[in-house]
Amino acid sequence: MARLPGSPSRGHRRHQSGFTLIEVMVVVVLIGIITTLAVLNMGGEDDRVEREARRLAAVLDTAGREAVIQARELGLVLEPDGYRFARLESDAWRTDAYQHDRALGAHALPGDLRLRVSTDDLPGEREPGDNDDRPHVLILSSGELTPFEVEIRRPGSRSPPWIVTGELDGTIDYRQDDDRP
Repeated sequence: MARLPGSPSRGHRRHQSGFTLIEVMVVVVLIGIITTLAVLNMGGEDDRVEREARRLAAVLDTAGREAVIQARELGLVLEPDGYRFARLESDAWRTDAYQHDRALGAHALPGDLRLRVSTDDLPGEREPGDNDDRPHVLILSSGELTPFEVEIRRPGSRSPPWIVTGELDGTIDYRQDDDRP
């Protein structure tokens, strides 16, 4: 067989060193994936707590509008790891009234997040999850609600908790509690 000029003979192949383009591209893609995962996981816990605070504020706002539109008294019943809404019917609180409602149905907090509530205007301060169907927060058909403060936190976290607050006039807000260590 004729040999082309400049090509190595069968026994004398040149030893090639270096990486192929495909190998370099695979490494770059893997670095990109690992970097993306690292960025998504950084601050993930804090983002989750903030998301839950934002969700609770939005759902409370929806419940307030629902109470006014339907001319019904609603209430927020808190558990250490979630919450649900109740409706006053014939002088009794029905906690199953919204079980099939996507917005006002029971909501469990993800992971190890926890709730703590404080109210000024309800007699007999109660903790979330005290096996009592009476609401911790009243949402009235007049647009008013029980002034409250709900703390959403991750136990053991160094990050400050997020606070959802409600005022008598129906104003609902959320913020990170920067006053805590």
